[in-house]
Amino acid sequence: MRLHKTSFMGYVLAVLVIVSTHTWANKEQSEFFTAVEKGNLPLIDKLLTAQNIKTDELNQAFFIAIRKGNPAVVSRLLNAGADIGYRGESDYTPLIQASRDGRHHIVEILLAAGADVNAVADDNDTALILAAEKDRREVMALLLAANANVNAARTNGMTALLVAAQEGYQQIIQILLKANADVNYQLENGATALMLAAQHGHVGAIYSLMAAKANINAKANNGMTAMMLATKYQHTEAIKLLKNAGAK
Repeated sequence: MRLHKTSFMGYVLAVLVIVSTHTWANKEQSEFFTAVEKGNLPLIDKLLTAQNIKTDELNQAFFIAIRKGNPAVVSRLLNAGADIGYRGESDYTPLIQASRDGRHHIVEILLAAGADVNAVADDNDTALILAAEKDRREVMALLLAANANVNAARTNGMTALLVAAQEGYQQIIQILLKANADVNYQLENGATALMLAAQHGHVGAIYSLMAAKANINAKANNGMTAMMLATKYQHTEAIKLLKNAGAK
């Protein structure tokens, strides 16, 4: 098939225009993401004012700002229309990501903007569970004040309290218990927060759980108790504490 010379030249020019436009768009997108990463608000404002930023690009940049922990940029992108429910890696929402990372100033902004405090990600992770796992105390207080479900559980059954007990985070445990976390909640295998704390020898965690009236003689499906687990793993201080409380 032959193209008329004039038609061919028109075709070439059209291709060049498309390529040029595409290159410019990529350059502008890259410039926008870089500005967000560096927290360059004047440049961000300039690019947003130009109205060449697509919705998906805005949301991607929003998540970059969340991970970078820049409250000013997060607020600016929210005002520009970023989706507060946008999903990033591991199906995290901005609030879940900020909570996991301990960005309490950003968590405040997102909650004030109406973020779903009980949204779930992969494996039924919630902002509260991830904050507990990472020992994010300031974030925990904010989430609970916003009515986060204190007894929400992962797919494997682990609640924020069980995660904190396993890690030995005594202050997190106290925060959760004050918010009425179920101290005697049991996993499918019968394990309780006290059993997990005893298994890992977390004396402070054991003390706080017992103070909250944890059942010291509860049994898992295999018949193990907190005392048996502490004994099995040779946690001397934990054994002493449990024995003094009448554990068997």
